[in-house]
Amino acid sequence: MKLIKEAEFLTRGYGRTGGKDNRRQQRARMLAFAEHCASLGAHSFGQVGRNHVISYWKVHRALSPATAYSHWLAIRELWRLAGKPGVPPEPMTARTMVPD
Repeated sequence: MKLIKEAEFLTRGYGRTGGKDNRRQQRARMLAFAEHCASLGAHSFGQVGRNHVISYWKVHRALSPATAYSHWLAIRELWRLAGKPGVPPEPMTARTMVPD
């Protein structure tokens, strides 16, 4: 629960400026990613890493490339807002995906 509250706090200002529809969609994607990480046992963004992002992509494998890219942009922005170094892993395309 703490992770979700932290994500809501970090994204509150993000949703207030710019194109309203897009910001609302991106904020919803950020919160969905935070909920996914919380369901995996992360309690704060310090515990969120590449494996959480990869797990998120595995769960959302059926997304179209354009939608997956939009989700990645939201995760990348949340990554930046949380002060994490680097960028999160990008979604794998159908060509580069290796079956489990």
